[in-house]
Amino acid sequence: MYPDLTLKEPVSHGTRKNPLMAIHFTIGPGTIYPSHFFVERHWHSDIEIILVRKGAYLCETNLETFRLEEGHMAFINSEELHQLTGLGQDTVHDVILFGPDILDFSYPDEWQEQWIRPFLNHDLAFPHTLLPEHPAYAGFSRLFDRILKKALDAKEGWYIRCKLLLLELFVLSAESGMLLSARQHSAPGQHRIRHYKTIISYMEEHFQEPVTLKDLADAIPCNPQYLCRFFKELAGVSPIQYLINYRIERACGLLANTSLPILRIAMDCGFDNVSYFIRKFKEARGCTPKEFRETSKISQAFNP
Repeated sequence: MYPDLTLKEPVSHGTRKNPLMAIHFTIGPGTIYPSHFFVERHWHSDIEIILVRKGAYLCETNLETFRLEEGHMAFINSEELHQLTGLGQDTVHDVILFGPDILDFSYPDEWQEQWIRPFLNHDLAFPHTLLPEHPAYAGFSRLFDRILKKALDAKEGWYIRCKLLLLELFVLSAESGMLLSARQHSAPGQHRIRHYKTIISYMEEHFQEPVTLKDLADAIPCNPQYLCRFFKELAGVSPIQYLINYRIERACGLLANTSLPILRIAMDCGFDNVSYFIRKFKEARGCTPKEFRETSKISQAFNP
């Protein structure tokens, strides 16, 4: 999880005035993904469109998993829980992220009322995948490439041109029948997804405080036994272990980027006993907090 410490990303991609960005992802030495690409389960308000250039990925969206091959496209709608894993050590993909509100018009014309407003209200959504055999694929991928190039080049006027191309992309989606109704698009187990996001958000808001299993169960609400069972099915660890891991990740950020005493960091991250903090940190990281800080300083010195 480090250095991105929250599953609910706290800010929009791009800037407030230009809420759109493009990213080209490669892996290998010298990149932030030296062995393979992996972004763990999270969610954000922006729309994310992915195009696989090379290799294969597993894309999990709202707990459903899809395999993406070269040329495949994937869509992450606003607030959808998702995770992306590269299969192998030679993958390349491109991403466009944008705030859905940039599609909005103040004038209630036909398109605004029939397509854009329902989309912004989550009554319509992109499909999870678009494959090369789909009739709209060629036009959609061309528009994607044009937006990607203009956003990466970032020449004067790039944003408004990308916004116009996004509107073309949206029109193509509507006219080709790609936009799905909420009923068609809804995933099984939506209540489990909502519960999972609620628990994660509660942990992130209260990690500095004493948190019990009952506190987490009351956030849904449910009984602690149900919470432990469903949470471990989704996260692979118990709720309390997940909370400990999250606190340690927060501590890693403070150790690497501040000179605060280790005792203070332990307390600020929800550990009321420094010996327990050091023991759990070593179990998770394979080193003590002090050793982690020293290694981080060396790494920063060689990678300013």
